[in-house]
Amino acid sequence: MSDDTEIEIEELPHLLVVDDSRLMRRAIGKILGKEYRITEAEDGEEAWTILQATESIRVIFSDLSMPKLDGFGLLEKIRNSDNPAINELPVIIITGADDDDETKHKALNNGASDFISKPFESVQLRTRAKTHVRLEQTHKKLNETASELEKQATSDRLTGLSNKKHFDARIVKDVSYAKRHRGELTLMFLEIHDFNRLFLKHGKEIADLILTGVTGICQSCTRNEDTLARVGLAKLAFILPSANRIGAKRLSERIYERINDLSIRSDKTVIPITTNIGIAAIDINNSTSVEDIINLADKHLQIAISQTGNSIVIDDQDTSEANVDEATEIAKDVIRKPEIPALSTLPDLETATQIAGSENAEQLHPYLSALLRKILPLLKMCNVKLELGIDDAILIIEKKIKNT
Repeated sequence: MSDDTEIEIEELPHLLVVDDSRLMRRAIGKILGKEYRITEAEDGEEAWTILQATESIRVIFSDLSMPKLDGFGLLEKIRNSDNPAINELPVIIITGADDDDETKHKALNNGASDFISKPFESVQLRTRAKTHVRLEQTHKKLNETASELEKQATSDRLTGLSNKKHFDARIVKDVSYAKRHRGELTLMFLEIHDFNRLFLKHGKEIADLILTGVTGICQSCTRNEDTLARVGLAKLAFILPSANRIGAKRLSERIYERINDLSIRSDKTVIPITTNIGIAAIDINNSTSVEDIINLADKHLQIAISQTGNSIVIDDQDTSEANVDEATEIAKDVIRKPEIPALSTLPDLETATQIAGSENAEQLHPYLSALLRKILPLLKMCNVKLELGIDDAILIIEKKIKNT
């Protein structure tokens, strides 16, 4: 069989025919085989195994009287499945002369989509298959459209993160879960420092790059069970189920470290990006409210902002036994990056790297050639060992620093 033929077969609508009569399965396959891809099962158990392993099936034709698992049992499994791709499938029941109205009513109550009686005509069988394949495809498209609309309604257009509406709903659920299970929950607010000034100075395009860059770093640092949302112009919220203050502190430091390496340029100048984080890490109890947690995290964020950038504010002790309002009076643990001193001599490489990502980057201008001379041997080694292919660039650098 050629590859083209195999592709055509894969693209045909996929039907599952379930009947303990090999003759009946073959008859259906003969009538529908040119227009559909047919998979056969001789009883309900085999059919159920196939359904769990095959996502492409669109319609099921099933007999009622079969060994092991009959048509009623198969219907029950299908309709009770947790997988929408299975529980919403059309199931056409094949009825025989011995099946009375009571049997059909039972099948209908169990979730049958339609009936076809033996002996059936080829036109009747084709009509049933065509109708239900089309209905299934329409239903699938409607579900996809509904899911996309729901996603758009709860997503931020620029960053793709959850929006404030989704955040508000999610934190209520997570706090309720933590209350039931006496668990921990951490809420963390991160805000890009002086974002309005950056917007006015560099424009919307650069501001969007800064926001999406910071967002990407935050996404890469969070777990699947965490919720990351954009809840303000330059403000992100992290809901961290089961996370304590130590984990939240480590996460914050990791985010800071990566944002420090973020390189956004405007007119060939690297823009220093700083952020502030306020954290509420609480052992949830029945008296804890969503508003308490949000207010605490927000107060800590405001304290961090007052520290002029790159600050984390978090409770200095466990608040499991403390009232949330009282927790705001607890001494704060403020983590800040060290101040960068003014340069009077050639800095070492570590200091130079730190300054390059700060607002004091201009201090490096008199020392750039000297710094290049320092790193040139390392750059040459990286070029050879890592096969970077930057031979011409290295020659240009050598020529430039010889003339300065």
